Amino acid sequence: MEQIMQKYKRRTTQAKFKAAYGLYRKDMFAIRQAVPHIGLSDYRTYYETILLLEDGKSEDARERLQSIKKQWMRSTLLAGIELKAENHDIAIQHAHEALNSSRGVNRYVLYKEYERVLPEVVGHIS
Repeated sequence: MEQIMQKYKRRTTQAKFKAAYGLYRKDMFAIRQAVPHIGLSDYRTYYETILLLEDGKSEDARERLQSIKKQWMRSTLLAGIELKAENHDIAIQHAHEALNSSRGVNRYVLYKEYERVLPEVVGHIS
């Protein structure tokens, strides 16, 4: 993380990396600190929606994600909402959509996350 911070000097870019790393570590405090420094974008809305989910505000999160243009982000958030609501099958469906609509680093990160929380999503991909 230190190398990334040294390489990318822009505060908004650093904030995106800090939020992503906070999410990976399930550190909501780190995400809360980073979000105000992320410029208005799908990424900011994505992390704000994750914070709403963690605060138990699923309906607010569902409304917020409608403004996100990136399909993988919407599907990832919907999977999280459905998982919290204990709708396991629907969560799996959204997780598949998220993986199928993502590429590169985002796909890798989603794959690793689903290995932890929804292993049946990645079982057929391995």
